[in-house]
Amino acid sequence: MGKKMAYSVYTPPNWQPEERLPLLLLLHGARDDETTFDRYQVGEFLDSQINGALLPRVIVLSPDGGLGFWENWHDGSRLYRDWVIKDLLPNVQARYNTLGCPQHCFATGMSMGGHGAIRFAYYQPGVFSSVAAISAPIISKQEAQAAPSLRTFFIRLIVPVKKIWGDLDGDHLPEDLDPYISWVEKKALKNVRLMLAWGDKESDRIIESNKRFSAHLGQHGRAHQALQFSGGHAWSFWKPVIAESIKFHLTQKPLAEQPAHNGL
Repeated sequence: MGKKMAYSVYTPPNWQPEERLPLLLLLHGARDDETTFDRYQVGEFLDSQINGALLPRVIVLSPDGGLGFWENWHDGSRLYRDWVIKDLLPNVQARYNTLGCPQHCFATGMSMGGHGAIRFAYYQPGVFSSVAAISAPIISKQEAQAAPSLRTFFIRLIVPVKKIWGDLDGDHLPEDLDPYISWVEKKALKNVRLMLAWGDKESDRIIESNKRFSAHLGQHGRAHQALQFSGGHAWSFWKPVIAESIKFHLTQKPLAEQPAHNGL
C-alpha cells in the first residue's frame, strides 16, 4: 500500500479470547475511516442490542479504506482489496480466534463500502458467505450510460477515477465492474447471500440504482433480500440497518426471491 494502514476491531460485551465468534467486515463510506465506527457510537449501539438479546454476538473489523472505493486500483498504486482480504483479515482471524470462513465471515458496507462489499464477494467468493450493501451506489454499465455520467458523480467526491478504474465512459467499463452480470452469471456467487438496503430519503441516484438492481436480480431469479429503511445517507440511520445486516448474516437461511419491503 505504500503507507501504514489502520483498522479497529469491536468485540462484544465481556468477550474473552476463548470465545470463538463470527467475523463481520464493515466497510466505511467516502470521507470516513477506521475511527468512524467509534465516532458514531456504533459499538455502544451494538452493545445495547446484544445485552438486550436483540442481536447475536459478533466481532467487527473496520479497516481504513481512504477514498479508494475498496478497489485494487487500475494504476497499481493502491491495493485496498488485497490488503483487507489477504493481509488484514487472516491476521484478525488469528488474533481474535474467530470462527472460520466462509461460513462465519460476512461483509457489510455503507455507501462506498457497499460497493466494496459487492466487489469483494465477486473477487473472493470463497471468503464470505453473505454480503450486505447499505446505501450503495450500484456501479454498472447501465449506470455509466445514464445521465449524469458516473464520471460526474465521482468528480463531485474528488475521486481519482482514472487511477482507480481506468476509463469508465460507456462501453469501456470493464465487465467485472458490472454487478448486473456478475451477480446473475458468476457461478461462484450462486451461494453467496445478498442484502440490499437503501433509505427513503436518499438521493434519487442511490434509490433508483438499488431498485433497478433489485428488480434485475428478481427478473433473473437471483434470490436476495431488499430493504428500504426510513432515513437518508447518514450513520444515524445506518446503525439499526447494520444491526439488521448482522441478523441477516447470522441467520444463514436460504432466501426466496422477494421484492423490496419497507422496514426499520
